[in-house]
Amino acid sequence: MTSYIYVDWSGDPGFRFRRGSSDLLLVAAVSSRDREIDVSPLRQQLHLSNSFEFHYVKTADDIRRKFRHYITAELDFPLAIVLRIDKRRIPQEFRKMSGEQILANFIAQTIQVIPASLLDNSILLYDGKKEQRSFRNVLRRTLSMTLKSAAYLSEVKATPASKNDGLQTADMLAGLARTGNQLTPSKKVKIVDYPP
Repeated sequence: MTSYIYVDWSGDPGFRFRRGSSDLLLVAAVSSRDREIDVSPLRQQLHLSNSFEFHYVKTADDIRRKFRHYITAELDFPLAIVLRIDKRRIPQEFRKMSGEQILANFIAQTIQVIPASLLDNSILLYDGKKEQRSFRNVLRRTLSMTLKSAAYLSEVKATPASKNDGLQTADMLAGLARTGNQLTPSKKVKIVDYPP
């Protein structure tokens, strides 16, 4: 059976705060063992169409609350990590990096928190388009350098979140973790602040 790591983020890797860059960048990684994440039961409970996309910025508050409850009480996954980055406080060296490299570094830092037993031989899926080879290559190199021999990812690939429930779950977790009162840490959802 195949295990998956689903990665999505909220915010941007830029530092032009006066021009609209976000203060926070949140990276969420959701692990699943032996099967893909499926949130279709929640769609049925809420009487939503099968094609409804759970996308935090486009989702109504009442659906966000129900999704938060579903994640914590009903959805079966071993572990999710949300890295909440305060971009105004991160080291200056990040300001010299490209946006792709910044994002790749924080994705690697996020999944590094997941135990090797959940990472090893997993497929890492992130929200994106297959055509974006530049970012995929930067991400693969960064993951390889960060994980070294601790874990081996069998594949790293982009897929649109609109077609994947695991990526939608990661998107919603990143959005919910933006403010501490919407998502509280638990045994299966860890929120890590950077810098500490």
